[in-house]
Amino acid sequence: MSQTWVVLNDIQIPFQDRKVLSLVLSFVGDLNPDGVVLNGDITDCYPISDFVRSPGSHSDIMVEVRESQKLMTSLKDVSKKIWAGGNHEDRMRRYQWKRIPDLAKHPNLTFDALFHMADYGFSWLEYGESVQLGKLMVTHGHLVSKHSAWSGKMTLEQYGTSVMVGHTHRLGVHYKRDIRGVHGAWENGCLCRLDPEYVRHPNWQQGFSVVHVEPNGFYSVQQIPILPGPSFMYGKDRIR
Repeated sequence: MSQTWVVLNDIQIPFQDRKVLSLVLSFVGDLNPDGVVLNGDITDCYPISDFVRSPGSHSDIMVEVRESQKLMTSLKDVSKKIWAGGNHEDRMRRYQWKRIPDLAKHPNLTFDALFHMADYGFSWLEYGESVQLGKLMVTHGHLVSKHSAWSGKMTLEQYGTSVMVGHTHRLGVHYKRDIRGVHGAWENGCLCRLDPEYVRHPNWQQGFSVVHVEPNGFYSVQQIPILPGPSFMYGKDRIR
């Protein structure tokens, strides 16, 4: 039996675009997919970032925990749920190794334990690990090009397989045919705000993907750009 999965990434709580995220989560509830992959940078971990932070910021890691738990609660009816860490979630590990190395391996201080993922039915994958949706590899990614789809292209060339990545905050797809057949690389956009305090007029695009997977591993990807409103198209329907 075929399965339907939704892949979301780069929400970057507490900098999520609340209207867009609400629209997408409502759609996911109506779609009732077999599974959801939160493909990294779901939370920003802003208070423990190494980057210079706004002096007016009142961000608190517990705010990010609570907002993330609201997100996980909204997905409670999905049977298969995976949170694959990105470089922002990995800020927690880097912070611990730098500031509290003696406690870094405590089982209650891991990222998934602090966010209580198991309580919400989520499986956790560390940054750099991947999910296989049939023959499609889904991972947060670490390569960045300034051009849409080029980061996906570089990742496909690195891993030698079809891949979906987040990380770049861009939408794009690159196809390649070789002796083994046709391969694809998708960059999956973002669901965060497009007016961050640390960069002006970023070349980002909001979006997400629905992936249909057949029992033999073949798959199809419907990449869904967020349109003004906000709204988006799914098949012939405009969701708003």
